[in-house]
Amino acid sequence: MAEDTRAAIIDAAWDTRDYIPQLRANGIQVIGRYLARCPQPERNIPSKRLIDQGTIKDRNSEVRRILDNGMAILSIYQYNNDSKNKFFGRDRNGNPLPDGNCRTTSRERTPSDEGELDAKAAVEQAKALGQPRGSTIFFGVDIAFSKSDVATQRAMVQYFEMVKRIVGRGGYELGAYGNGDALDVLMDKRLIRVAWLSASRAYPGTTEFHNSGRWHLFQSGVNLEWFGGKPGQCTPGLPLDVNVKNARFADQALGFWTTRGVVRLDPSRTRSVYATRRFACDGDSRIRKDANSGARDLISSQSRCRGGRTVRHPDTVDYANATRIGRQSGDVVEVDYDDDGDFDGWTAASNLTSSFNVKPHWIHGKGQRQSARCN
Repeated sequence: MAEDTRAAIIDAAWDTRDYIPQLRANGIQVIGRYLARCPQPERNIPSKRLIDQGTIKDRNSEVRRILDNGMAILSIYQYNNDSKNKFFGRDRNGNPLPDGNCRTTSRERTPSDEGELDAKAAVEQAKALGQPRGSTIFFGVDIAFSKSDVATQRAMVQYFEMVKRIVGRGGYELGAYGNGDALDVLMDKRLIRVAWLSASRAYPGTTEFHNSGRWHLFQSGVNLEWFGGKPGQCTPGLPLDVNVKNARFADQALGFWTTRGVVRLDPSRTRSVYATRRFACDGDSRIRKDANSGARDLISSQSRCRGGRTVRHPDTVDYANATRIGRQSGDVVEVDYDDDGDFDGWTAASNLTSSFNVKPHWIHGKGQRQSARCN
């Protein structure tokens, strides 16, 4: 029997209940969902916090529906983590963040103060959701963190020192989601056990950290949408990101969980998923309709659904983006550029890296990026 190479791990900021049967049928085994100490209505994602869809005691809660359908959960804590102001208790506009009871405050906070509020909220919500001891809570560093920013680095370390202390006392392991420079610092200081590398192609250290092989989980595709129907009958689908577990750690558990305990994905599935992922290293990685199509007969002439509307497929696999590969025919290979389980078209095998071990370095200039060729 052929190995299943479809994505096994997603993360989503939206309520997944309406899509659970499709996710399971699509081969998904782990769903990443969010914890946060307060709701964030200003972000216009009303269902981002898993706890707002009910606790483990609620029969129809999202957490129960995911677990009852045989899938595991990846817990992500993210509350205004998209600004370095976060480490000082402020939002991206510099305003003080609410306190532990979600009340407005003008009180100044140290990084340790902010870490304490977040860690206590994470542990409290994890327990209410039925998350077992020994599993992992990933805390986000969703910024273009650079090691050269000494002040932010100091604050981030102080924040994570406090988070690790409290999360550990609660019985949980600590992981982090972020760019390469952030994860490198946190791993070197032994503040986290599991490193989840963001899909931040242009952020400091991301390519180097990927190519070092130190990452455990990699966010290989972002801002995707599945289950939006067929052109002419489009409906809003589920916005999500896809993730790949590092084959180097296939035999290790990363802290995904069910109420029965920590879950380790089948190592064979992990290796198969990893082995069928590539990066586009050519700036013009055109996606043809089929194996015999000419260079101008592209899938962009065909339609798909997104956001409830009929739109065109893209011309290419974007430079340094990941894609799933399938059959090879001569010098072209099948690609599933949005990793939704269906192959979309074909591209020249020479447009892609030879393995998932090496990620191309980001090229900031658009013209230079489009003219880039694989080594």
